[in-house]
Amino acid sequence: MTDDLDVLLRALADDLGDPTGWGAPVEFGDSLALCALNSAYSLRATSVSVQRVLARYRAVRPSAETDSGPDLVKAMDDAGGPEAFARDVLRNTTVLPGTSRLRTVGIHEGLSRLAALASPVRTAEQLRAAAKDPAASQAWQSVLGLGQLAWSYLLMNAGVGTETKPDVMVTRYLSRRLGAAHLSREQTHELLTKAAASLGVEPRALDRAIWQYESPSSR
Repeated sequence: MTDDLDVLLRALADDLGDPTGWGAPVEFGDSLALCALNSAYSLRATSVSVQRVLARYRAVRPSAETDSGPDLVKAMDDAGGPEAFARDVLRNTTVLPGTSRLRTVGIHEGLSRLAALASPVRTAEQLRAAAKDPAASQAWQSVLGLGQLAWSYLLMNAGVGTETKPDVMVTRYLSRRLGAAHLSREQTHELLTKAAASLGVEPRALDRAIWQYESPSSR
């Protein structure tokens, strides 16, 4: 792992340059609603499509920047349910990866499960406090089509700086630069965390910088 870390740090210096120029990670520190939308709609999707979804939500919800999870659930219910909300409000009927379920259906279910916990998670602040709570992670990850990556990105969006979302683009970059045929999620997370510590940045900032390098568009 030490050799891999040294190789990765040299690659990052060549490819990404000075960390001070990377920009801030995506964050919605006061809106669990925006965290949930960004997390679910970012799975195997382009940043442009996600930005459109967020813009459409903001257009109908002037309080979007402070909306709780239940606020988003109620907005879906008031529109006729998550399916109607996806079609008529967000105008995006893409499905969660590996399923036939609309992303809004998964979001509605996940936020409802979080709100129903013994220690409810209804706001971004409560999510940050529950970041290491197994009950909270299980409530979100057990939703068909979400899972571990969606949970990690939900936390990152809420402002949990120690998280990473080693998705396809990030894993592809590490595999290519390290000459590794396969890296597990655990190996990727460990490498990103150690590299971030060496560079003096949050792991989520490094994650985003690599993603941007691999893609012409940002999250």
